Amino acid sequence: MVIHNEQLSEVSRRWSEENICYHIPDMKFIYKAGALVPQEELAARAAGILEDAGRLKTLSQKTAYEDSESCLYLPFDEGVLRQVREAAAAVKTHTLQYVVVIGIGGSNLGAQAVYDAVAGSMNLLVDRLPKLLFLDTVSDEKMTAVTRTLERHPSRDDFAVVVISKSGTTAETIANTEILWAFLAEHFGDPRSRFVAITDEGSKLWLIAGEKKITRVAIPSPVGGRFSVFSAVGLLPLLLSGIDVEDVLDGARDAVRDSTQDSLDKNTALVSAVLTDVHRRAGRMILNSFLFSPKLESLGKWHRQLVGESLGKDGLGLTPIVSIGSTDLHSQAQLLFGGPDDKFTHLIYSMKGDVNQVPSHPALPGLVPDIQNKSLEQIMKAIVGGVAMTFRDLKRPYVEIDLQGVGPYQLGYYLQWRMIEVMYLARLMGVNAFDQPHVELYKTHTRALLRG
Repeated sequence: MVIHNEQLSEVSRRWSEENICYHIPDMKFIYKAGALVPQEELAARAAGILEDAGRLKTLSQKTAYEDSESCLYLPFDEGVLRQVREAAAAVKTHTLQYVVVIGIGGSNLGAQAVYDAVAGSMNLLVDRLPKLLFLDTVSDEKMTAVTRTLERHPSRDDFAVVVISKSGTTAETIANTEILWAFLAEHFGDPRSRFVAITDEGSKLWLIAGEKKITRVAIPSPVGGRFSVFSAVGLLPLLLSGIDVEDVLDGARDAVRDSTQDSLDKNTALVSAVLTDVHRRAGRMILNSFLFSPKLESLGKWHRQLVGESLGKDGLGLTPIVSIGSTDLHSQAQLLFGGPDDKFTHLIYSMKGDVNQVPSHPALPGLVPDIQNKSLEQIMKAIVGGVAMTFRDLKRPYVEIDLQGVGPYQLGYYLQWRMIEVMYLARLMGVNAFDQPHVELYKTHTRALLRG
């Protein structure tokens, strides 16, 4: 595409010099002090894909699932939400305490990202019910923990199982399902009424679930696993766990509207994509999501799959890594600040809690100055500020994402914002964001080994 001077001038004109950060409803994207990309370069590169914003906006309004980008319509699809509510009603009971989610990758990570962020990284130790238990790999340790938990309950009404596989033939998912099914049948009798299957309509799992009269929900066919969190894949487990999915979808809808505008002042998903691509071209091939709360770790892992699987093809790609602050500062700070300049870091945080505070008269006085009467959130805010200032001093690129809260709305916004950002990135890189041609390679060898 040829970019004419008048187009570039218009882009630059709409770019306010006074903007230090962009304010999104309940989220801030802060780039200017740390991204190290001149405004003119950013505007020039963005101009080449601004037309994509209009295309994505049009696709988000199509009510038929005909394109890979049709996942943008999911937050607006009342039919999907109605099916999710019907499926939830089929297994929801007054005594439901545990929902076992059997899935892997895109069939699991989105729901876990939202659940862990809302329920907290220590959710198994608190009274919140129902709890989600994720069987996301083949592991004796995980399966044994789940079966021992369920066998302590007197009734099948105390649990439900959600089996998620887009293809319906995912080896890890089906193996876990068979083992858990056999255990539940032995201890509780016929378990069919406690299962829900989420898969492509017409898949082998879909057909078998129909034969056995198991509740089933279809994933819209063009929607890939890593883009499916706003389908039944993510919404059903979250709804069963008591999380307000309407708030999640409200955030996602707002992210679609903001991230498909052709104004750089509002379309921060496009801005973030351009910044990332500029640094990729400069040799910074590692995208570091540094999340400053342990409850956000699953959010980082969800984004890791989204980036890795969407962009890692045709010899191109980024290596996404997940760091948790402040824990990983003590293992990675020296590398980040003194190692090779091959990383672009996103500092992601939300400083909204003030529950725990250091006493005014410490039991161990004099060890660390200036922490008296400070909340843990205030201390973490100072740590994040110190990290940002160090990046700036060393001229190492970074941006900040302040979630402004970690509720369902903010999480829905962030997830959708990231998905659209990756769509823009794929266009900038010239790759297809929606296929994964190399994933089947290891599965082929696995099937051969299982055959003996």
